Amino acid sequence: MWDDGVVKPHPPVLRALREVVGKLHGVKGVEMVDWKPYKHDLGWEIVAGLYFGDGAAEETQAIDASGEPWRPLSNFIIKENPHLKHHSIADVWRKTLERDVYRMEYARVWNETGDIDEETDEFTGEGCVDAILCPVGPGAAPPLDCARCWGYTSQWNVLNYPALVFPVTKCDPEVDVREEGYTPRNKDDEFNYELYEPEKYRDAPVSLQLVGRRYEEEKIIEALEFIKERTGLPFVKFV
Repeated sequence: MWDDGVVKPHPPVLRALREVVGKLHGVKGVEMVDWKPYKHDLGWEIVAGLYFGDGAAEETQAIDASGEPWRPLSNFIIKENPHLKHHSIADVWRKTLERDVYRMEYARVWNETGDIDEETDEFTGEGCVDAILCPVGPGAAPPLDCARCWGYTSQWNVLNYPALVFPVTKCDPEVDVREEGYTPRNKDDEFNYELYEPEKYRDAPVSLQLVGRRYEEEKIIEALEFIKERTGLPFVKFV
């Protein structure tokens, strides 16, 4: 999955993906397909609305009582969060149902990557995508107070899918040049796009992740071991 359709990854993240995908092409037993993200904007809306059951009243009271100024990311996820509300018991059940329906829809999308029974013309559940290789974030390690776009990880939280993060490379300003003329899709995409200045990110770590289905933690661990053994990629160790 090159992109979640909400916030486009920075150049070094896309380069890391290309490097791993390039190494995997031609490896015996591996078939690479492009994963089309399914309503990841809805995934964020659901999880952002469920973070604080009381509308963040307790957190707001604690921060105000400290006498200290609000930090930018607290402002972002509480005061600037359009999905925040104080949930009644009925609200919680409605949001939980919305989450579970989304989980079922995403599971159906995953099932549809598998084989089709020739007699019934239905998906068999066999031959499905084993794992999704994707960014762990839309950029490398972000500057202080700027980690606003975590949809690439919260997506799998809301689906209850296991994910394994691994380091791949570091930002290289000479290679990872800024994409000029890009038109952002939304305000979050614009924030992320404007954040990227190649020199500011020099040597910042770039990681990717493997995502699996529910209860497939061991499978994802084995998948990463397989990738390491078959590609010979010198995964970076950050000190």
